[in-house]
Amino acid sequence: MELKSVIGTRRSIRFFEPWRPVEHEKIQRIVEAIYRAPRLLETDFVRTVVVYRDKLSAEQLQAAKTPTTTAQLDMAYAYIFFFADVAELEKVADGRNFRELIRRGILNSSHGWTEGFVDETVVPHLRSVLESGGRVPVQFQRGADGPTVARQVLAAARHAAGAAQAYGLLAAVDQGLGVQLSAFSHARIMTIPDTWAPVGSPMFLGYPGESIEAGGQRPREPFEEDFFELRYGHPFYREPAVVKKLEDALMIQAPAPFGWRFEELRGLAKKYGLPD
Repeated sequence: MELKSVIGTRRSIRFFEPWRPVEHEKIQRIVEAIYRAPRLLETDFVRTVVVYRDKLSAEQLQAAKTPTTTAQLDMAYAYIFFFADVAELEKVADGRNFRELIRRGILNSSHGWTEGFVDETVVPHLRSVLESGGRVPVQFQRGADGPTVARQVLAAARHAAGAAQAYGLLAAVDQGLGVQLSAFSHARIMTIPDTWAPVGSPMFLGYPGESIEAGGQRPREPFEEDFFELRYGHPFYREPAVVKKLEDALMIQAPAPFGWRFEELRGLAKKYGLPD
């Protein structure tokens, strides 16, 4: 699928075909995409665990549910949990990853990157992030009993996880899969190392049980309220010809709801034995 179409077709799918497994190679492609997401502070924060619905007990599934995460938990074939190993920054705070990028010609002297710059500027900055005040629990459910981490480290790790999730979402849509980020707890399903912080929402994965358009593209607030050029208060100029090209490329699609959407929802509820 072409990138613009992938971006435009991405939906939060809430109906999955529960009987249809997702091929392992497709899940691997998603994880490979996550693996190639940008790394904040050149630190390998992101960890994932892929969990398969049919490998969990009925008790585990029930314990993981929230008021808004119910049917899709039962229907999705797999879940990808995102974590950040907050201990990773300490391991590379000597600047080793930056030096490696210099050696590989990725960070260039033309832009000021030298071994001396890493020693004199980058390493002190990394240490300042590690030693900044305002510590928070690594795992909030552990409370006062668990380890803590500097708030700045956790913030960086969360940003890294957000970028990784975006890569994973688009890789899933590119393969014709349904995907949704939704809140539910890993705590009743698995144990994780003390230094792993749960970050972002787990990703539900499966073949879509509803139309891939899911009733249309979700409406957004007016473009001019969010995007500015030169200064705040001066809206970014939205060229109509560019909008038309993006519509043709399926990045911009028809907004929800389609005229038949509510009939589809009633049919899906009947098909999957859910409340109408």
